Amino acid sequence: MKLYIGGVYQGQAELALQENPGGEIFFDFHETVRTAVQEHQDPREFARQFCDAHPHGVIVANEVGSGVVPMTAADRAFREAVGRALCIIAQRADAVTRCVCGIGVRIK
Repeated sequence: MKLYIGGVYQGQAELALQENPGGEIFFDFHETVRTAVQEHQDPREFARQFCDAHPHGVIVANEVGSGVVPMTAADRAFREAVGRALCIIAQRADAVTRCVCGIGVRIK
């Protein structure tokens, strides 16, 4: 499994496509986590199950929050859920790449 993260429109999706042609790529994973939480799933358990179901998947997600505390409780809960889920994904991933301005930096 591989994880590509970065800020909005930083090129992580394009880099994932370029480095994994024909791979099973899951774009906007942060939104997948949002849906799971809305369905009352624990984000960590959701991430574990996702990893088990897609051991060779390529996950692309936006960094959410970036140190800015959201104004609403719902937005804070979303940011926390994404962070917790991505921690599980990153632990299990073979490679983690952070993308900034279209340049991928391997952090694992």
